[in-house]
Amino acid sequence: MKKILRYIAYTIVTLFLTAILFYNLAPQFGSNPSEIQKQRYKSFLNFEDNSFKNTEPTPIMTGKVSTWDFFKRDSNRQPAKDIIPEDFEYYKFKNIGDNQYSISWLGHSAFIINISGSIIMLDPMLGSHAAPIPIPSLKRYNSVIPINLDSLDTIDFVLISHDHYDHLDYSTIKKIKGKVNLFIVPLGVDSHLIRWGVSSEKIISLNWNQNYEAKSIEFICLPARHYSGRGIINKNSTLWSSWAIKSTAVKIYFSGDSGYGKHIKKIGYDHGPFDITFIDCGQYNKAWKHAHMFPQEAVSAAIELNSKYFMPIHWGAFTLALHPWDEPIKQSIEFSDSVGLKCISPKIGSLISKKSLDKKYNLWWEDY
Repeated sequence: MKKILRYIAYTIVTLFLTAILFYNLAPQFGSNPSEIQKQRYKSFLNFEDNSFKNTEPTPIMTGKVSTWDFFKRDSNRQPAKDIIPEDFEYYKFKNIGDNQYSISWLGHSAFIINISGSIIMLDPMLGSHAAPIPIPSLKRYNSVIPINLDSLDTIDFVLISHDHYDHLDYSTIKKIKGKVNLFIVPLGVDSHLIRWGVSSEKIISLNWNQNYEAKSIEFICLPARHYSGRGIINKNSTLWSSWAIKSTAVKIYFSGDSGYGKHIKKIGYDHGPFDITFIDCGQYNKAWKHAHMFPQEAVSAAIELNSKYFMPIHWGAFTLALHPWDEPIKQSIEFSDSVGLKCISPKIGSLISKKSLDKKYNLWWEDY
């Protein structure tokens, strides 16, 4: 009996040490801000007790979700078959005139945007799983991504909203880092990029309400209501944000991940109106109701931001909550129609331009 107990103890210790080594050595976990960075952060109002804070109280969990309910496979939590994106028309996307823009949604919260010839990527998560290891339940809906990353010769700017795995992906950064001229990120996210081989000279780190301007485009880091962390012990060690992108061609608001909150109206007042708003509207649940927006909240946010066109994001690629996979877009259209808001719903990979915004979009999700 003692030998059995000793064997079990050795096994547990071995597994524990293996997990610690894996967490510390595997590159996909990223890194943590240095002590020098933390000392600098202490001068900021949104940093307290070695972690970043939201602008209003934001409990992460407000209810219970059973492990069984979360991981059981319901037929409507993911598409019935693999989603086939539109073929990304790179030539048409790249060759636009001055003061014009072209946009392609790459699924979830990822975008590629061309503004007057400057190529911008938002949260370019194009990996196969929204996790540091290939957990089957977190697999992407489409095995083929809409864009061939090898076809991109130069990416002028990459904006990151925060460091969660479904927004900041090691495998994608590894593929594109040599093509990117500049990463623009919230405070602390640079620590991950530097570990992954990105030169600090190619990274601009901003706090909320700070901006960076280049090539006649202004990028403004703005508050969001969320949290951060890629491991068990580094929660909120890096900042999360939304972004305003301003140019003479188009004004865009990108929510990143955010619950509904007071910051929305202030952003609309300070930086609106916006031509297009990409707003978090998926992977919501009453148990974490402050960290993501429900469709009705996203519509309210789009109105408060003074949006000409609203596009629901954070859906269509991964199952990270309990709702049906296509519920976000269906309810967003329903609530938008009820208040006269223009809601756009392009298929993954298709191109959006000023000329195409008013077209009638196909209900493409009904095919899946």
